[in-house]
Amino acid sequence: MDNNIVTPNEPTIPTPEPSMPQPGQPPIASTPTMPILPADKKPSHGTIIETIVLIAVCLVAAVAIVLAVVFYLQWDEAQTNVDGKVDAAVATAAEEQKSIDEANFAEREKLPNNEFVGPSDYGSLSFMYPKTWSIYVAKDASTGGDFEAYFNPVQVNPISEKTINALRVYIYDRPIDQVRTQYDALVRNGSLTSSVYTVGDITGTKYEGAFSQDITGIAVMIKINDKTAVIRTDAEIFRKDFETLISTIRKN
Repeated sequence: MDNNIVTPNEPTIPTPEPSMPQPGQPPIASTPTMPILPADKKPSHGTIIETIVLIAVCLVAAVAIVLAVVFYLQWDEAQTNVDGKVDAAVATAAEEQKSIDEANFAEREKLPNNEFVGPSDYGSLSFMYPKTWSIYVAKDASTGGDFEAYFNPVQVNPISEKTINALRVYIYDRPIDQVRTQYDALVRNGSLTSSVYTVGDITGTKYEGAFSQDITGIAVMIKINDKTAVIRTDAEIFRKDFETLISTIRKN
């Protein structure tokens, strides 16, 4: 018996080799396997604090942004108001300056003043008046009687006891005591006030108030020989010109 027993060869299991990509095919990538955490794994204490801090920081940032927007809107509104007030003040100042310039121009236009001289037979009453005023002599007393003249800027208004002119000049052909009577009656009833008027060597009476229902102004009355002169303005707006005018009154 042959002791050399031949044992049949056991089949050999080949070790799989990594597949090689075939030409024209992309390599097959292997997918890494994620480790599976245990179900009872909880965030650490440090992670909770970090989350809280992050939330707090976000809230503070949000509040800061809101406050910044609110403050900006308030500043913008305040700045707009300031700019508006500045513009209004500039416009007002410009208008005021314009009014002042126009008033100064109007005053300069009155100069040099013209001289009025009344009839020589009536004492040659004279005074200076603005050159921008027109004059109308209603009665020249060339044949006796009363003298009447009216003055007004640009042109004289129609003559009546209701119309207003800058100046009326009356030289009555009668004594002052007779003329003063009607004025003193208005003083007694409170329509007029009276005071002493003096310029140079001339002394008279100054009346202020309502001369009629339609006329409120100022007048001076002076004696000229045997005649009486009354110089009157019909409105308060002419006060400055009137005061300047009566300071220049002269008589022969």
